[in-house]
Amino acid sequence: MIQTKLHTFVQCIQTELGSNEWKKLHPDIIQRFIPSTHFQQLRYIGVVNWVYCSPIGKLIALFLKPLQILSEQNARNVQFEFIINHQVRKIKKQRRYFLGSDEIFTFRSSFAHLPILHEEFKAGIGMKLKLSVDNGDLVFNDQGYFWRIGKWRISIPRWCSIGKFELLHQNINHHYFQVIILISHPVFGVLFYQRGIFFKT
Repeated sequence: MIQTKLHTFVQCIQTELGSNEWKKLHPDIIQRFIPSTHFQQLRYIGVVNWVYCSPIGKLIALFLKPLQILSEQNARNVQFEFIINHQVRKIKKQRRYFLGSDEIFTFRSSFAHLPILHEEFKAGIGMKLKLSVDNGDLVFNDQGYFWRIGKWRISIPRWCSIGKFELLHQNINHHYFQVIILISHPVFGVLFYQRGIFFKT
């Protein structure tokens, strides 16, 4: 079966949370991340109601533009597509923001549990992640950033990073869920904020 052959997102969540926290997670969220026995891909669509980037955040996004990690745009009611592809050792994630008739911002990353739970972007830049459950909802928090060079992961000091990353996957009902993303810097405050409502196709 695909769930045993492939490295699935829901397996990563279960392993990271542990049995006690896993039981606190809303069943709708668990079901939302389970791939079909026939397809290894999960697809979600919806609308990001608010895409916010502060002036300092815009400078950071422009500086990191070759890595395609952050958008420098401020926008409302943006059409959005999120795709998860399960593979043997890692999970590929793709997000597409349809910012206008001729502008699409595409953000790709890989997600894996070994050697620690982490998400990695272009050029080996990545972040270590910690998962938790808050009132049945799933919370992602970064535990520091790194730069992978070959097999080595070099820690990036917090003071020269883009700031603290937090993501809340908040269940609405069996079909819909809300995602809130916040990146805040200890000196410059909130740099990036996004909030949207999505559903699994």
